[in-house]
Amino acid sequence: EEIINQPSKFVIYQAVRPPTFLIGEEATVIEAVVILNTLIRDAWQKQSEKDMIPKGEVYQFHAIVRKVNRKKKTQDRVLVVSSKFIYNLEEKGAMEFSEFKWSLPIESLLRVAAGKDDPKLGEYPATIHFDLKKFKEIRKKDENKKRNFGSKSNVNDKFQLLFVSKFARDQCLMALRALYISLTKQELVFDRDLKGAGLRRSQLGVVVKEGVLEKYTRSKIGRTSTHDRFVQIKSTGTISWGKSKKEMKQSETIVDVQASVALDKFKLKGQDMNRFFTVLTTGKSLYFLAKTVSERADWTNALESIIRKLKE
Repeated sequence: EEIINQPSKFVIYQAVRPPTFLIGEEATVIEAVVILNTLIRDAWQKQSEKDMIPKGEVYQFHAIVRKVNRKKKTQDRVLVVSSKFIYNLEEKGAMEFSEFKWSLPIESLLRVAAGKDDPKLGEYPATIHFDLKKFKEIRKKDENKKRNFGSKSNVNDKFQLLFVSKFARDQCLMALRALYISLTKQELVFDRDLKGAGLRRSQLGVVVKEGVLEKYTRSKIGRTSTHDRFVQIKSTGTISWGKSKKEMKQSETIVDVQASVALDKFKLKGQDMNRFFTVLTTGKSLYFLAKTVSERADWTNALESIIRKLKE
């Protein structure tokens, strides 16, 4: 990439290695960036379509990222995007990869979000959300029954990623949106962090619904606990919660609401299954149990109404 406001410099990013900075005449730098990116794209297209991407798909681009797991540890990864799927690869060496961890169809994308940048640390975050119900439907199609979806059997509904630059992050998210529109003829929701403007989304909008719900959490070792929490949802698409209305210290941006997700995770039975629902957000999945079946319907209807309006 060229470096903003420094026309005589450019940088080469390499997976699992520090970036290389080079200096030259402005015209030479521009030419070098164009030529190098063309060579990189050609090499990746040849390698990906030979070893990984099946016939009928075309390589589009790749991105060097660090994936953030639920323990907040980072893992070096390369995302390869074809005309239909996103692949998550672990690099072993230069253009050498272990079997890809997972692949998910672009049509199963639910939302993409850009987080708050930290140039000092060189971290440019993004979260990519998938609709796992849609993914399962696509997986069952005849043309995908013999397809290799990767070595990881259980796939998460969201992935938090750190990109090497703002340009790389924004280019990736915009390309995913364009591919999604091309395949589905629908817009893909894009959300950008508001903290740079000195505002939190939870401070804006009007309250659509609020009240006390039983919130389920699961520890890293798999232990389940429940707590009563005051929950509030707003027209801007935020959900906030805390011990009381005055102590709502946490908030996230709503992505989707689903009734049947995570039932196995918490081993719910009987009427509890009909009172349980999951709210997918840009940061985490939230699990709630309403007091009655009708109360769950009130909450899910309110959430679905907000999601529909945000997509309009």
